[in-house]
Amino acid sequence: MKMNKLLLSVCFSLLALTGNAALAKGEAPAVYLDAAQLDSTRFMAPPPPAEVAGKEIELMLELQRLRTPEQAARSVADLEQSVFRFADVMGPKFTEQGLPLVAAFFKRLYKTESGFNKQGKELWKRERPPVVDKRLQPVAKYSHSGSYPSGHAAFGFLTGMALADMVPEWRPQILARAREFGDNRVLGGVHYPSDVEAGRQLAVLIAALAPQNPSYRADFGAAKAELRRVLELP
Repeated sequence: MKMNKLLLSVCFSLLALTGNAALAKGEAPAVYLDAAQLDSTRFMAPPPPAEVAGKEIELMLELQRLRTPEQAARSVADLEQSVFRFADVMGPKFTEQGLPLVAAFFKRLYKTESGFNKQGKELWKRERPPVVDKRLQPVAKYSHSGSYPSGHAAFGFLTGMALADMVPEWRPQILARAREFGDNRVLGGVHYPSDVEAGRQLAVLIAALAPQNPSYRADFGAAKAELRRVLELP
């Protein structure tokens, strides 16, 4: 669906007024794109009908049957919404202590995403799969907020896209990990596959708009330089 040009123009103007970030100074992170200025649900399809959801649950039950203890543990660990969950791709030097600018940038990006996923959750109020079907035995924790879209999937994919832009040499591995972050919510029994796909679509929307903010570009550039220096990349 094409965005209304006037809406985009207004949105970009608001972003330009945001100002530069004060990274790594202990200040509460602001956002790169204000959810109060843009209704993301205008650009998303509603959750699929009940008959499709039923088929999704059957798929989830099969995943549950095949789920290994190691997969369950990884699903539980990915409850943490932190860029440093990508350390298994980025290597041992990828730590919050060693990368304060990276940590600050991605915390602000997470806060940006969080404001938007709540819009769909509150509008559609889709019940979680284990609430709908008691045969599901979730291993991962979940809130009582709406299931659609998946905030974890949105976070993982948005984070992965930004991280891949910082280290394009590792893009395939980073984006594969980003997809797994969302898939682990299905494997863990707490999100429908369609929740996860909607979360990824939301991530793409934010990824397209947030860089229009000069503050985003400044913070991204500083974090990228820090990351590539620490990883000893040119």
